Amino acid sequence: MPTQRARKRSSRASASGRGPARVRTAPLLEPDDVRRMLVDLARCLAPADVTAMMGREPELRKRAAALTAPPLALLRAQLTVALDCLRDHVAGNCPQIPYLTISLLAAGVSYFADELDLIPDFISRIGRLDDGAVMAMAFQLGADGIRRYCTATGRDADAVLSLAGGHHAPAHSELVRLHHD
Repeated sequence: MPTQRARKRSSRASASGRGPARVRTAPLLEPDDVRRMLVDLARCLAPADVTAMMGREPELRKRAAALTAPPLALLRAQLTVALDCLRDHVAGNCPQIPYLTISLLAAGVSYFADELDLIPDFISRIGRLDDGAVMAMAFQLGADGIRRYCTATGRDADAVLSLAGGHHAPAHSELVRLHHD
């Protein structure tokens, strides 16, 4: 493992054209890290927390609607479905949706609502990357319940469940293991 000094030297050498072009670094977020963080947050949410969060629904919808850049279209669509599902849950209009799905969606929306998360939202061009990763993971882990909600409300589930890189929803046994880890 290169030391901090070696990385700086390599970086300077690269800039001057005398050394390697790049120093490899570990990614900021691994999928397992996002999964663990999301599941831990979902475990802490009680039904009253979901109700309280939905008191901020107009503000959250306004922030979601402001995501107009094309790369954020999936995040915007997922937030819309998540907020609709959470609103319907609080109103008692979707009792067929497992609470695991509700808690995952609430955890994803809660993460989105925090402007000073892992990558602060005010950082231009990258501030929403972590929000997108967390919401995509919430949709991946809660895929079965989200499909049920989309079917019940006449929506295209595939449009919000599509994930870059061809990831598929985990098996039910993996969800149970994650929820109890």
